Amino acid sequence: MPEASQNVRARLEHRSENAFTEEERQGLMLAAKTRTIALVILLVWQVIDNPNSGLAYALSLFILTVFIALGLLQFLCARWRFHMDLLKYLFVAMDCALLAAALTFENPFSDVGRPPPYAMQGSTFSLFFLFLMQTAFSFRQRLVMWCGACIVAARTGMLLWVVNQPGVFTNIDLPERSPQVFAQALADPNFVHLGHWFIEIMASLIVAGGLAVVVGRSRRFVTDRSLSERARANLARYFSPNVVDRLSRSKALLGAVREQDVAVLFVDIIGFTKLCEKEPAENVIALLRDYHNRLGQTVFDNEGTLDKYIGDGLMATFGTPEPGPNDAGNALQCALDMTTALDAWNAERLASGDKPVRIGIGLHYGPVIAGDIGNERRLEYGVIGDTVNIASRLEQLTRQLNTPIVISDSLVVAIDKTSDANMAISNSFAEAGVQHIRGREGGIPVWVLEVEPAIDH
Repeated sequence: MPEASQNVRARLEHRSENAFTEEERQGLMLAAKTRTIALVILLVWQVIDNPNSGLAYALSLFILTVFIALGLLQFLCARWRFHMDLLKYLFVAMDCALLAAALTFENPFSDVGRPPPYAMQGSTFSLFFLFLMQTAFSFRQRLVMWCGACIVAARTGMLLWVVNQPGVFTNIDLPERSPQVFAQALADPNFVHLGHWFIEIMASLIVAGGLAVVVGRSRRFVTDRSLSERARANLARYFSPNVVDRLSRSKALLGAVREQDVAVLFVDIIGFTKLCEKEPAENVIALLRDYHNRLGQTVFDNEGTLDKYIGDGLMATFGTPEPGPNDAGNALQCALDMTTALDAWNAERLASGDKPVRIGIGLHYGPVIAGDIGNERRLEYGVIGDTVNIASRLEQLTRQLNTPIVISDSLVVAIDKTSDANMAISNSFAEAGVQHIRGREGGIPVWVLEVEPAIDH
């Protein structure tokens, strides 16, 4: 990949990272809000339906209130952007640690006793996955993996505390591994099956890893999609829609330098300075925008490339970035369409009391060098060469020959003899002989538009 392309991608990825940071903040706020609402509903239910009483009842509600407060704190920190780079990891660790403590330690005020292995029941372990869901909202792979690691650490800490309580034993402590002994152990409330813990740990790691992969793929998809859409939008500024579609599907580099034959068109407003000398600046800008929009559209309608706007002028090429069989014909048809569009625009301007606009168009066909022009900070696709200079001089020649369009004989020769453009030459153009071109030794034979072109579209 060329260095310029790498730099463009790097800048886009930096902007995407900033966008993901904002989406992460919004996601964490949404997850914290959802979690808080769910816990508030659970708290209301516990107020109504709680088997405990007295201090045991108050403690169970207090634990839920702590989780609600943590959710609110996470929401506020994300909303205020308060040290979230560090706090988001701290909040995940606190959630896992507090849930592990709540599941492990028995309510000291409760009259109902339960054996320590009760904390390792699989049904209670599923609560940890709520935290994984919450971190997935962040679009951060590292946060998801951090949550998985915290769950593993919390659950392992619970196991270590439980197996070290008096009377608790595991399958490793069994005198023999027979089915009968194992079945008898399962019926004992003080028995802990280490295989269940191992499955929980593996499930946590697999789910966390899977979510991290999904998040990573989503981020890459969004970044690549943004790069593709940005490239497509840039192409749409210069190329016709069908060319944009073709270039978007192509894997070839647009900016690769090549020499090829193209048709070059220059168009300019005649007497622009005089036309606008007494007009306010905003009126001049409005005129240019209307002018560029109308004439630029004719370029796209004829499969041309809008090379650049030059003040009150416009340069277009036909046959870039890929040459076609009717580039010269498309260029001529574009010139005719421009005069038609100008007639319609002038009718509107006259109806509103504005002065009409006159244009001069020059067309030439020949070899150019095409490719990216500029440096790594700003690249533009363009063409250079003698063909470009001649097309510009032909546009200036329209004043001398008093015609809206001057085309070179090279363009006429390149036009398909069976095309509509060739018919237009026969009906509307006349040979104007060899004309001297400034900056070029000798002259070139040219053709000029004699009559108003018919509307073809």
